[in-house]
Amino acid sequence: MASALLCVFCAGPAGWGQDPGPTQDDKVDKAYRWLVAQQESNRRMIFFTSGLLPSYEGGTDCFTYDQALAVIAFTSRGDLKRAKQVLDFFDGTYRKEVKKYGKFIGFSDAYRKDGRWGETWAAGPNAWMLIAINHYTYVSKDTRYSDLAETLVEWLMSLQSIEGGVIGGYYGNGEPMTWISVEHNLDSYAAFRDLGVLTGDMRCLGVAKEIKFWMENAAWNKEQNRFNMGKDNPNFATDQSSWAVLALGSTYGPTLDFAIDKSLTKKMYKVNGVEIEGFDFGSTYEKSHYPDKDSVWLEGTAQMVLAFDRAGRKDESAHFLSELDKALTVSSVHKNASALPYATNEGTTAYGSWVMQDRPLCISSTCWYIFAKENFNPFSMGQDEARANKIVDNIDYKPAFQFVPVIDDFTYGSIKFETAYPSEMVSAGHCKISRKLAPAASSKGKLVNTMKITIEPEASARTCWGTVSRSFLCPQDWGKYGKLNLELSSTAQKASIKVKAYDREGEPFESIPIYLYGGELEDFSLDLKEGFRRSPELQNYGNGIFDREGVRKMTFEIRVEDCSGNSAINLHRIYLN
Repeated sequence: MASALLCVFCAGPAGWGQDPGPTQDDKVDKAYRWLVAQQESNRRMIFFTSGLLPSYEGGTDCFTYDQALAVIAFTSRGDLKRAKQVLDFFDGTYRKEVKKYGKFIGFSDAYRKDGRWGETWAAGPNAWMLIAINHYTYVSKDTRYSDLAETLVEWLMSLQSIEGGVIGGYYGNGEPMTWISVEHNLDSYAAFRDLGVLTGDMRCLGVAKEIKFWMENAAWNKEQNRFNMGKDNPNFATDQSSWAVLALGSTYGPTLDFAIDKSLTKKMYKVNGVEIEGFDFGSTYEKSHYPDKDSVWLEGTAQMVLAFDRAGRKDESAHFLSELDKALTVSSVHKNASALPYATNEGTTAYGSWVMQDRPLCISSTCWYIFAKENFNPFSMGQDEARANKIVDNIDYKPAFQFVPVIDDFTYGSIKFETAYPSEMVSAGHCKISRKLAPAASSKGKLVNTMKITIEPEASARTCWGTVSRSFLCPQDWGKYGKLNLELSSTAQKASIKVKAYDREGEPFESIPIYLYGGELEDFSLDLKEGFRRSPELQNYGNGIFDREGVRKMTFEIRVEDCSGNSAINLHRIYLN
């Protein structure tokens, strides 16, 4: 394992041009020397400024993801001193955060090379840092970063949605990124899985199981044999296929064919004067769900090399590795070193801002190139992902996503609330409707969490209405219950609520209205057998039978007749009996 792990991001020495290195080992060594040179460039005299590696040649930004890849690369080469220089920075940053804020707030997506941090804290880069710590600890047997690993575990667990998937992280203003990305969950899965295998921590293995369950049930596209970008997000980026194989195993090998169909392209890399066949990353997703094939993404092509190998497709792996060799470029800054840029040419923007480009040489592409040359899977601490995945798969697990008999009592934090009742599933007519997790007095006089639904009518509105919805990842079995109960209070003097339940077939069945006239908390009971009927607007859809054993979504339809001012409805508890 000593020479197995290398680097992930890119650069090269003296003068732009294709590396003429005579041997395969020489190519890898030059790429590794470039990685070392990037860290050495961040010195003042004989001392490191921070131990971080600028993510691209001549740059000042040090992306956390890139630093994790570099740690893995240094560790694989037995260069533990360099790995520690990076990890010591993050260990120190974590301790500074705790001292300043009283808690760990996550690692920033990027730092300046002097250690100043940025404004967003995403799940993916933090999961990659945990992966890097796992690699370092596994190889060195040095447990000095165990506290940091445990802190990252707690932070990532705090980002779990109501049904297991990890949300995106936090924006600079502290608001959560409530979208859930398959990419972030693949690396979070690997991070939890390997730490669980390394330490025997069943909690970590259990979280890995939950994350995998979410991905397979919320984001797997059965018709196209691939992962969607996220729940209810049909877009596709190439790493959703390659990382699926590298993290989850060769079972997902067939998804590589989807990447071939949607991402494979050929483009001229003018710096070296060669045409390269490889895989595009994605697109703007304005006109299509798929990559636009306008650039060869070199980092992603290296990921596909490893994925083809793990899927037993050795010829394809070898072919695309030889294509990557063409992109190895002599550095204009570092002597006797070579690296790769992000892409063969500038492509369209991804995620609204990130542009693929053929300069400068960068860490991500270079590290993944080294991993590909060394046939090393950074998603697997011990290079036996099949065994690690089997440990997770063999856990006796029943999804904690059957919300019965208590459907909701709001005894959780804001992230679970935001993912249970997402803002995009709120609609309104002649008013503005918002919902939030807020404290309110219970029937026993104690302050408890509740869903506060605020209605702000338009100036001329006589009547206004809106809906707040909750979808379920797993169909809910209400078949053994006779009543649906809601504990409600309202400030509206004249309002009503109807509950709609959507079964497995997608048919909506609605309750009789619950009338509210302001006042104290009340408990309302709806008969599931007799109190729900087909919604009139969809009378001709489905079989007309309320499948109470397979409820996929419920909606609260609110109507306010008293529009003299703002009003609120507090939903304290939803339960079955």
